[in-house]
Amino acid sequence: MAETSRSVIIDSRFCGPKSSANGGYTAGLFAKVVGGAAEVTLKAPPPLDTPIKLRKTQDGAWQAVCGETVIATVRPGAVEIDPPPLPDGEAIAAARERYVKDVEVTSMLPYCFVCGVKREPGDGLRIFCGPAAEGPVNADFWTPAQDLAGKDGLVRAQFLWAALDCPSFFALRTGTSLGLLGRLTVDIKRRPAPGERLIAASWRTGREGRKHFSASALYDQKRDMIAAANAVWIELNDPAFLARLKAENA
Repeated sequence: MAETSRSVIIDSRFCGPKSSANGGYTAGLFAKVVGGAAEVTLKAPPPLDTPIKLRKTQDGAWQAVCGETVIATVRPGAVEIDPPPLPDGEAIAAARERYVKDVEVTSMLPYCFVCGVKREPGDGLRIFCGPAAEGPVNADFWTPAQDLAGKDGLVRAQFLWAALDCPSFFALRTGTSLGLLGRLTVDIKRRPAPGERLIAASWRTGREGRKHFSASALYDQKRDMIAAANAVWIELNDPAFLARLKAENA
């Protein structure tokens, strides 16, 4: 009999804002029900340390629900990207330093599992995708730690989704404006092993009002693409919500 439901709990380690889960990690966890390239649309902040039920709907998609709240919808997806040239190693290292030194940017979500500068090495991913000096690409090097591996010895898919998430926001280069991940579509070509030195890269692809579009990719040491994503971000314009978010993550 085909699976029609399952339940997941997201540990507080994997937060984005302190009070909710990182969107990319969450989407990757949910996407496992699809078993391939997937599109995850987030409808509400994913709760931490709380059971979330995934249930199959009549149209063949999946819903992630917590109580009466729909957290996300999940369905098969396809990624379309036209990547610009990658910066060289020196430019990537400089882009990372540019991110770290930009206090206005790093103070937004300093405890985020993926991009938080206050997360210790071995705890957060610490992917700091700053803007390259020339061109549209944001980039950083990333070496996955051993604890990110699954039973097969390769990095679990949800961590690759996470690594594709935050870089896709910083590629928007919106300054101090914050956004919420609305949709992430990911196609993983190859899961790397822990210890592989990867490049996380991202770039803006468009805008429609408060909707911002971007793409991101992970490359291996040969600069071959191993995973790619399309992202939709929703620019926040609620002053009260922004104030609460900033206070919570100070």
